[in-house]
Parts: sequence; structure tokens; C-alpha cells
Amino acid sequence: MNRVARAGFIVFLLIIIGGCASSGQIRVDMVELDVEAEGKNELDTRFVKVPSYATTAIDDWTKVGNLSNLTGNVTNTTISKPVASPTQDAFVFYQFSGESSTIYRQSLGSKARSPLTSDDALDLTPAFTPDGDYLVFSSDRTGDGQGLWRVRSDGAGGITQITSSASSFDLEPSVAADGETIVFQSYRANDMKPSIWSVNMNGGLLTLLGYGESPRVSPDGRRIVFVRQQQGKSNKQLWVMNIDGSGQTQLTNSQANDLDPSWHPTGRVIVFSSNEAVKPSGETDFDIWMVRADGTDRVQLTDNASHDDGPMFERKGKTILFRTNRGGAWNIYSFQPQL
Repeated sequence: MNRVARAGFIVFLLIIIGGCASSGQIRVDMVELDVEAEGKNELDTRFVKVPSYATTAIDDWTKVGNLSNLTGNVTNTTISKPVASPTQDAFVFYQFSGESSTIYRQSLGSKARSPLTSDDALDLTPAFTPDGDYLVFSSDRTGDGQGLWRVRSDGAGGITQITSSASSFDLEPSVAADGETIVFQSYRANDMKPSIWSVNMNGGLLTLLGYGESPRVSPDGRRIVFVRQQQGKSNKQLWVMNIDGSGQTQLTNSQANDLDPSWHPTGRVIVFSSNEAVKPSGETDFDIWMVRADGTDRVQLTDNASHDDGPMFERKGKTILFRTNRGGAWNIYSFQPQL
């Protein structure tokens, strides 16, 4: 498959993946994640304990406050969903230009951005390592399919290949708390269904964990939330499993498509996008929702005629970044859930 065809296929995949409210209440012990005081994550153990911090109780998140356009007026309609840094007030995203795409880094509070990759390649779906020092991303820079690569999060130094995928696509990496285990979505299985795999940061043996897409490892490194199509149905729901692929359990059970899951830094709730809500026009579009990590208390957070997707908490767990086409152009916004 040439790059033009591959780019078109990947854009199609990412659109499909990314694609009034039911009532509920969520109580979350909101945390001020003091990264500087805590230091970097311990990477010499497989799992980490999510620290307990002095908290302010936030109850019944049901509306949006402090809505802000972070990227300005991006006219390119293929800007990606945001990925927040776990250690700094910054985020990354990628943007298409012709047959290639570039990963950019941007600080919160500034619309200035800097490129982290610059080759004529399809650089896609970046994910931070827990210490914030590196990004793992998908790229076709060797010309033999979409594999996983690693680059410093400041763009300095070289780029290291992790997986090679001549006939399939490795996308949507997520790095576990140990800093060594990567889970990712691929089409390596013989039936070409989206499947979830794990691999070491330095490459080597790949392990098939199950079928699904958009895997995200929990902050403590023990669980994975992912998306799977309902058996015998056309819609997709959120599932969870253990880091080794065992204990696969359905988390949400709506008649809609629930996509783009992402963990709160405490691991207690998950934000995602869903087209469950019916608009006054009778149409459905994607909004930002939240649910407890055990699947209870599903709550809608945004309610807009536009398409909202790709939600992710910033490092302190108080603000949600997301992608939207409000105003007719794709941009990255942020908001703070409020009472």
C-alpha cells in the first residue's frame, strides 16, 4: 500500500476510532498533583501506587466552566486529539500536511507550538512516557508500514524504532507506569481486526492481549481501558482488562458509540466521547462524558451541536483537554468540570 492510500486509510481509521444526557452523579476526590514535590515516577517496579494527596471534594460534575480555545484558529481539519504531558503544563498533537503529518508540542496558556518531528513521514498518535521525557508514536518513516518509534519530548536527539510493521499498522500506544511496557493497537492478527498488543520499550517479543482499539493504561499500571465493538452489534463500548490481558470486562453498555477513553490521574474515573445524546435537531453527535472506573455513574459533560472528542485530563486532574470543530474548524479546547 503506497503512502497516499495508507494515509487515507489511517485518516479513516482515526476518524472512526474518534469518531439530552442521562442523569448521574460522580463524586471524585480531586487532586492537586504536585509533580515537582513527588518527583518522577518510579520506573523500577512494574506497578506504582497512585499517591494520596490533600483533596478538595468535587461532587456532581454536570457542566463546563472556563471553556478555552488552546490552539487558536487551525484551518487544517485534520488536527489530532490532544495528549497532555504527565509532568509539565503542556500537550502534544499532530497535524496533517499533504501526505505527511508532524507532531507538535504546545504549552498550556500559549498558542505557540514547536515541531517535534520533521521528516516526510506519517507521524501519528503520540503518547508520553510516565516521566514525561519521551514520546512513543506511530510512523512510517522507514517506508515499510506504521511502526512504533520513540523520541525525546523536547525533540532533541535521535528517533529510535521500537516495532517494525511491514504489512500492518501499529497505532495508539500507551506506556505503562513501569516506563517499559507499551500497549498499542495494531492490525497484526490474520483477520485484520483491530487488536491490542504489548511490547517492551526496547522492542522484542510482542504479546497479543485481545481484540479492541484505543488502549489506555491506568495510572497505576495495572489495568487497560479500551474500545471494543459489541458482539452482534454495530456500536462500540468501553471495556477494561488487566495489564496482561486477563479479566476482560465490559465497562459501558449504551446504545451509542463510546470512544476515546482516558483515565483521571487518580484512576478513579474515565473520560470518553459518546454520541448517546440526541440533539434538538434529532441528530446525534459526539460529546464528552465521564464514568466511574467501575462503570457506574455515567455523566455527560459537554452538550454542543458540534463534535467533541478525544478528552484527556491535564496532569493536575482538574482540566480536560479535548478536540472539537466548534466554529467550523478543528481545534483543541480545554474546560474545567464544575458543579
